[in-house]
Amino acid sequence: MEDTNTYKTACNLCFVNCGLEVTLGGEDGRQFIKVKGDKDHPKSQGYICNKAARLNFYQNDNNRIHSPKKRMEDGVYVDISWEQAIQEIGSKLKSVQEQHGGERILFYGGGGQGNHLGATYVASLLNALDVRYRGNPASQEKTGHTFVFSQMFGLPVHSDIEKAQVVMFSGKNPFMSNGMDQARNFLREMKRDPERTLIVLDPRRTETTDYADIHLAIKPGFDAWCLSAILAQIVKNHDLPLDWLKAHTRGYEEIIERFSKVSVKDYAEHCGVPLHTIEAAAEAIANASSFSLEEDLGVQMAPHSTLNSYLDLLLSAITGQYGKTGTLGPVLQIAEALPTDHTPLDEEGNLLVVDRLPVTGAPIVSGLYPGAVLADEIDTDHQDRPRAMILESTNVVHSLPESDRIARGLRNLDFSLAIDVVMTETARQCDYVLPASSQYEKWEATYFQRHYPKNIFHLRRPMLEPAGDTLPEAEIYARIIEQLGIVDASTLDQLTAAAEEGDSRFGQVLMEILSEQPQLKRVMSYLLYRTLGQTLEPGQDVAAALWGLCQRFVMSHPVEVARAGFEGPNAGSDMFRALCNSPSGVVISIADHADSFTKLPKPENKIQLPIGTLLRDIDELDQLQAPVDTPEGFPMLLVAGQRRSYTANCIMRNPDWIKGKGQMELTISPEDADGLGLEELSSAVLETQNGRCEVSVSIDERMPKGLMALPNGQGMDFVNDAGEVVKAGYWINKLTSAKLIDKHIGTPLHKHVPARLLSAG
Repeated sequence: MEDTNTYKTACNLCFVNCGLEVTLGGEDGRQFIKVKGDKDHPKSQGYICNKAARLNFYQNDNNRIHSPKKRMEDGVYVDISWEQAIQEIGSKLKSVQEQHGGERILFYGGGGQGNHLGATYVASLLNALDVRYRGNPASQEKTGHTFVFSQMFGLPVHSDIEKAQVVMFSGKNPFMSNGMDQARNFLREMKRDPERTLIVLDPRRTETTDYADIHLAIKPGFDAWCLSAILAQIVKNHDLPLDWLKAHTRGYEEIIERFSKVSVKDYAEHCGVPLHTIEAAAEAIANASSFSLEEDLGVQMAPHSTLNSYLDLLLSAITGQYGKTGTLGPVLQIAEALPTDHTPLDEEGNLLVVDRLPVTGAPIVSGLYPGAVLADEIDTDHQDRPRAMILESTNVVHSLPESDRIARGLRNLDFSLAIDVVMTETARQCDYVLPASSQYEKWEATYFQRHYPKNIFHLRRPMLEPAGDTLPEAEIYARIIEQLGIVDASTLDQLTAAAEEGDSRFGQVLMEILSEQPQLKRVMSYLLYRTLGQTLEPGQDVAAALWGLCQRFVMSHPVEVARAGFEGPNAGSDMFRALCNSPSGVVISIADHADSFTKLPKPENKIQLPIGTLLRDIDELDQLQAPVDTPEGFPMLLVAGQRRSYTANCIMRNPDWIKGKGQMELTISPEDADGLGLEELSSAVLETQNGRCEVSVSIDERMPKGLMALPNGQGMDFVNDAGEVVKAGYWINKLTSAKLIDKHIGTPLHKHVPARLLSAG
């Protein structure tokens, strides 16, 4: 019988991060021999999806990097010592900064789905280097939504779908993608309750629509017309809560006037949804005692991406569905995974973007540049082009549009550094690759907390010793900062001595030093790591920055954290210690719907309804044209990155983790298969304006005619146990375009790629 150990932790495959119990065993004691849900976790409560059960394929990946690597002139990587790596990397970054300025160093990344503590520390390095332009995977997907909620509410908002009478999913298939607490349990409960209504907007008959009362089966890419038609139907034919709108919103008259002009019949016909279905959805929403809507990539990476997010939030706001149980509410965050955007608007509602990328002119929203333009930004000889790039826990060569150009651009930089757990497609283009410990080999946490009214945070202990000669990101960044000579050693000694006297003394000395040396605020996470971190238990030093975040969170939200049991002068430290000592997570704040409006940082604490630049997009919808110009010869549409039972972005490389048939094939409708003379698992050639590849076809009766789909997270190289390089699935971003993006924010339209399919014969 094998010796085993069981640990409480969390899943790292989607942003919900369900609590897990993992049993380790095997000959080396490092195998995940059993994974089940943690019943003590305050939100997931023992729930687990099929993907989490396969996490051993992440932890024990044959592509793990075990020592620092340097790329030689012939393209071969050689192992080097940490001392050599840090010395050379620090020198090269400093050289680029001195010659070209920190604005010529780009950063992309900042933690995979399940690890954010490392990203807390990169800020100190970037600030030390005066790095101006930063991006991460959220800036490929969510910044349109972020811009909209920032303009309307001034802070992140969350849909309380668990308690809503009427729920709508817009471009979201939680049965497959999860992306919400206990997704499949929720769908089953909705189906069983005759008093509740589920509305799903999706061109495909998804697994989630099987549970829906109303399916808005739009033509692909026509989401904005459907959402506008529902809004217009409500405005014209249902009693709006005018007293509520007057008390809690600004500009509602303009919204009512604009949507009163929409022809519901014409919009319904244009988007392909029967008028009676539009009317049924509008009636359900308008008459709901509580209504919540959640959107996802199906509308966020589709035509009218930013406009779709605006229309989704307007549906809740114009019907008064904010600030009560089962509706929208403000989210309190220890750290903003999606920072509120502060881009101002002019009197006409146009964006007054104050910061743009120097080559493409792409806007910086929520402090992030859009990842979709990276190829154009670095694959150029523009005089203001980037000269160096730091990439952490990200695989831009695989996951961003026009991946071949991104690879070429990385090679043409003066310097590039990848920090990752495995040797990714991106790492193989960089000058240096530094090996990070996995998410289960170090203290970790996730800043995606989005629960309301009880907000949960989960700090997770390591289950394993770090593999090979790997280090946590906090240590990697600290060593580079020290190579740059940013902080005097005597300052660190003074703070460490204070920390040994207790949190109160440490906080006092820290404030004194920062008042004398205010420039050190820019490297705060580094200071906490190297000083307070030294007084924590071995390995726990990587959590030190969370101590500072707890102090700030308590000061910002004293009432809410007091409801969770943290109050008094030591509330921040008490919260930090509670997080350190709770294996299943802690309730860190409890909101009250009565405070929903006082939290709004807008004039008179009112929701700002009109966004002029997006309302003008509605005027363009009146023309009833195609959502994008489709090039001649590409009559079909490709969903480039569909969520399936076994997809997890780039984090699971070994294709053996995938179970079931048809998981990696191109899915098409029976009608398209018949028209092309294709049968199940036939070979075919898929083409877009950017590339072509031979695919295996699977016939899916859920697909509408003219729409095809390939899963995300496939087409990567993997070295198997025999040392052979195995490639499974298709590298989608060799087919996508950096030109097919949202006009406002730059989100790529990956769910709407013009394509054609040809018989391989």
